[in-house]
Amino acid sequence: MAVQSDSFHLLNDTRALFLKHLGALLQDCGELSAPAIQAIQNGAGAYFDEMASTNRRGTFAEEASGLTSSRITLVGEEDLELGIRLDNMSARLFESTGGSLWRTHLRFVTLLRRPDLPKSANPIGPKGIAQGLTTMFDAAGAATIDKKLELLDRIEACLLEGLPALYAEINEFLERKGVDAAPPSIIGTQDGPASVEAPAAPTNAFLALQQRLLAGLPGAAEIPPVQAGGGAAASLLNQATLERLVERLNELDRRGAFEQKFAPTQTGGGMIPALFTPNGDIASPPKVLKSAQLGIPTTANEGLAIDTLAMIFEAIFANPAVPDALKAVISSLQITLLKVAMKDSSLFVDAQHPARLVVDRMGQAILGLPIDVPARHPICARLFEIATRLRGDSSADKSAFETALSDLDTLLAERNASFAAATTPYLPLINQLDRNDEAALRVRQALEKFIESSPPPAIRDFLEQTWSRLLRTAWLEAGEHGAEWLEGLAVVDDLLWTIQPKADPDERKTLARRLPEILKRLRAGMARIGLSAEAEAAFLDTCFELQTRALRATPATTPETPAADLFPSGVSTPAGTPISGKLQVEQRILATLDFADYRPTPSRALPVKVGDWLEFPLADGSQAMARLCHISPASRRALLINPETGLALAVHPAILERQLREGEARLSPLYAFSFRGFKWTSKRSCCWGVAVSSAPISSTVCRSAASKSRSRHVAANAPRHSSCSRASPCRKLTSAAKRRWPNWFAATMP
Repeated sequence: MAVQSDSFHLLNDTRALFLKHLGALLQDCGELSAPAIQAIQNGAGAYFDEMASTNRRGTFAEEASGLTSSRITLVGEEDLELGIRLDNMSARLFESTGGSLWRTHLRFVTLLRRPDLPKSANPIGPKGIAQGLTTMFDAAGAATIDKKLELLDRIEACLLEGLPALYAEINEFLERKGVDAAPPSIIGTQDGPASVEAPAAPTNAFLALQQRLLAGLPGAAEIPPVQAGGGAAASLLNQATLERLVERLNELDRRGAFEQKFAPTQTGGGMIPALFTPNGDIASPPKVLKSAQLGIPTTANEGLAIDTLAMIFEAIFANPAVPDALKAVISSLQITLLKVAMKDSSLFVDAQHPARLVVDRMGQAILGLPIDVPARHPICARLFEIATRLRGDSSADKSAFETALSDLDTLLAERNASFAAATTPYLPLINQLDRNDEAALRVRQALEKFIESSPPPAIRDFLEQTWSRLLRTAWLEAGEHGAEWLEGLAVVDDLLWTIQPKADPDERKTLARRLPEILKRLRAGMARIGLSAEAEAAFLDTCFELQTRALRATPATTPETPAADLFPSGVSTPAGTPISGKLQVEQRILATLDFADYRPTPSRALPVKVGDWLEFPLADGSQAMARLCHISPASRRALLINPETGLALAVHPAILERQLREGEARLSPLYAFSFRGFKWTSKRSCCWGVAVSSAPISSTVCRSAASKSRSRHVAANAPRHSSCSRASPCRKLTSAAKRRWPNWFAATMP
């Protein structure tokens, strides 16, 4: 390992450079005062020193050895929640800075002569920054948890943007100083146990299912593995048997043996079937064709193909999120898809196979339709027509599916065009919301200049909560050069002048002469915004008291300030509780989910794009599905529309980003429909979409449940969070996961 001889001085130089750049990054964010940035630098510096001076960090088992109750400290709920949020932030920063951070890690391995240095112990890594934030929040003292979490979200956005460049600068510095990157092969790990015998996971989920099914059969060791493109050459059945099998499948298809007798579920028959069916029988679910029904050996490749598709069809038909109409369409294509699988085994390995894409497109085409959509709906009717044409093509080759795929693309293009047409009328309303945001920002900037003079709390509250409304209206009507805007600012300036101590006799005379005219202009402004008489009288009484002090040259009393002002001065940030509203122009109504006051747009882009279908909560607690049709270039406000339900909703980007982050909103499960959404689990055969997952507890749910329940971590028989560093699982998080993944817990929990 090549390294500069004086590594002690080089470590100090690296530490100083890191803290300098970190401070500059935080300063550029504009969210923190100088004492706050210094506190973060102190905490990050302490972490750097600890990591650089420690010869080896033990594993969790080693560190926990000998742990007794006297060494365990209980933490409050708010401290626990803040710790969880910091842990999750560290995990996201690790992910977003992986490449640049890893390069610095390899150089620290050389500089510290620590081949066993874990990735999580990088002296300049996100954990050190999290420790710095903890130091800052400890110094903040009485600040509320909500204020801390809001500030943490804004700081994280800045770090996500700036840390890659910071780490690249540190890497270049170490390279210039002659610190070589250690070969990755010599680096040990303590981040977790590694299995050297675990086979590599197949890269194709569909092929993985087939191989998993094969591995579970008796005598599987003697069966050759399924390979891509094997076709008839890999078959265990002779050609004559295959021809008879295909003919039998054709006969079943002609008889419509696997067509689902679709009945709309929105009728009373879905609730009391005995009153609406001839024999009182409940309608049976769609049939699924399996190898045993056709007399095909289960261990033959053809039998595996049949049973693999059967598992997928069963998962589709059992998924309550899939409308019955779509189940009926796919059910009618079972035999057609089965013939494709037997003729062309690339279906199992080619993610772009036309047959797979056809089912994917069908799932996309029905997005946004209600779960009980009738078969006569125009989109459903088109899907049935396409499926009928596919079944009528006896060849069942790629060309037939390519034709169907073209028809489906045309259908999707027509839907996209209809959404574009539905979006256009709402764009003026979105522009109106953006203009309101701009007005609020201009008012905020104008008032900050007055608030910098530290007026009494009553005056400050009046400016932020009352006079700001007048200024916003004036800006919207005539802009910053309008007479009413300029008059509103002049009144504020004169008001603040009237409460300043007047030691000179001439100043006192001027105040006595001008005061009636200033108060008259002040009353006119309060009348314009409709301030109640009681509120107006109370504020004028306060002004009278302050102006009397000014005439007597007595300074106004100021409240005590905290020892360390960690949060920036200026116009205070609103509490941040989303509120529902609506804008209406003629007969068109746009629902809104926004903040009561101005809230800056998050610095990072939304993790969704135009065209995505989202499920999200409404104000009444119900769930809705809509298409993201527009993202405002000015504010990144999202416009969600679903003509089928009459929903049109504009969401502030900070609210939507939080909902997505905490799992309250998500991409629709049907958006990842069919083969693309197909995953293995360790306890169940398979899942479709996101109904069951191989990792049911995610960091998203961790953040959501933590922020809502602020619960303590306790020992429980439950899965652990992948990004949570706590040794104990969380009982309330398990409850949240049970609601989201009931099938997984039903199969795995006692």
